[in-house]
Amino acid sequence: MARDGQAAELVREIGQKISVMAEDPGFQWENNLISDQPVNAFCLPGGKVAVYSGSLPVAKNADGLAVIMGHEIAHAIARHGAERMA
Repeated sequence: MARDGQAAELVREIGQKISVMAEDPGFQWENNLISDQPVNAFCLPGGKVAVYSGSLPVAKNADGLAVIMGHEIAHAIARHGAERMA
């Protein structure tokens, strides 16, 4: 997990902005960058968000990263993980 650096800070900043808009008291948001090459991201039930560093070149900038993170966060808010398990 990359806790330091500009990219990790950007993931935390974007995640914090999105979580404010989500306004779901059942979530305790945590946004992390994983130093690994897959182009992937996920959000676990409860609000644990992770973005792989391999996604950063695809995102190209902060706006692209926000789209990726927002997409994953939307899955969690819509409780898609619970649906798949049911």
